[in-house]
Amino acid sequence: MDNIEIIERIISKERFEPYLKYHKNDLLKAVSHYKSNILISESFYPLLAVLEIGLRNSIDYQLTRRFNNREWYDDKDFVKIATRFQIDRISQARTNIYSEKKEITPGKLISELSFGFWTSLFDVKFEMSLWKYLRLAFPYCPKAIRKRKTMSSKLNSIRKLRNRVFHHEAITWNLNVLNLYKDEIIQGIEWLNRDLPEWIAELNHVEEAISRFKRQLADD
Repeated sequence: MDNIEIIERIISKERFEPYLKYHKNDLLKAVSHYKSNILISESFYPLLAVLEIGLRNSIDYQLTRRFNNREWYDDKDFVKIATRFQIDRISQARTNIYSEKKEITPGKLISELSFGFWTSLFDVKFEMSLWKYLRLAFPYCPKAIRKRKTMSSKLNSIRKLRNRVFHHEAITWNLNVLNLYKDEIIQGIEWLNRDLPEWIAELNHVEEAISRFKRQLADD
């Protein structure tokens, strides 16, 4: 497929145009870059998946302790401190489960909540009410840097990359930044459980995907 009109009709002009501009209207290079962006995005998926699942389960465990309630998201004390954002996300998760005609259980609801929901729990608003418990979700993070502000900044930065990957957007304009993201994600995983980085090593193909793209750019 090397016809620009067909590509723009299928992919959309707005999505493909930055690649074309980056490669000075060289269609073949732009198409190759677009495909590489998909492959590099794909390589981040295992790391992001492990971090997201590990994070939500660790937070769930700590909030269950905090409110002494497996359904802490419905606990009156949690509802009292939650923002409209969290309440809406919980409501949407419940609606999603209902739409699939499934029974709402704590496990199903927890897994349905968005990454944005979990990262929002590190906002400054929850410094006094939740942080004392949420910090324990990162037992292997050095205490000197285990601060709410640090976690909030780190997780929200990763969330932005995660959203770009999951929405099929461009992430390959700065490859050095991508390597830093990879390191940040692995560090976050290690803070949850120090054995996890070794466990996911065989799933981590980010450097390989980036190196392949670098070679391709050099050949071009």
